[in-house]
This record gives sequence, C-alpha cells and structure tokens, in this order.
Amino acid sequence: MRIVIMLLYLAGGDVVKLPVTLTADQSCGDKLIQIVQEDSIGTSVYYKGQQVLAYYCKKGTGEYVK
Repeated sequence: MRIVIMLLYLAGGDVVKLPVTLTADQSCGDKLIQIVQEDSIGTSVYYKGQQVLAYYCKKGTGEYVK
C-alpha cells in the first residue's frame, strides 16, 4: 500500500486535496471511482455534490501516479 495525494478540480473552481491509500494493484482512477458518485446517465462524476472536472494523484515527492 502507498499513500498519495489525490487532487480534484471541481466545477466551482475549488481544488480538493485528499490523502488516499492505493493498493499495489490499484490506480488513481480506480480510487477515484470509489470516492465519487456518477450522475444518473453516467456522464459526470460528483464529489460532495460538486462536479469533478479533472483529477490526478501525486506522491509526496511530487511525482505523478498513474
């Protein structure tokens, strides 16, 4: 397991930084699906009621995680 920071860019202009734990076989995208909710037609995802426009994960050293 490894702890990384997931950054979510929301439609309202907010940026949310979440510490998340990834297992050896889990990607940043896999973890995103566990955290957000899809809309009723499956075209958008929401975090605490706000639409997520973009996301990525970084290690503590600043390297991007896939």
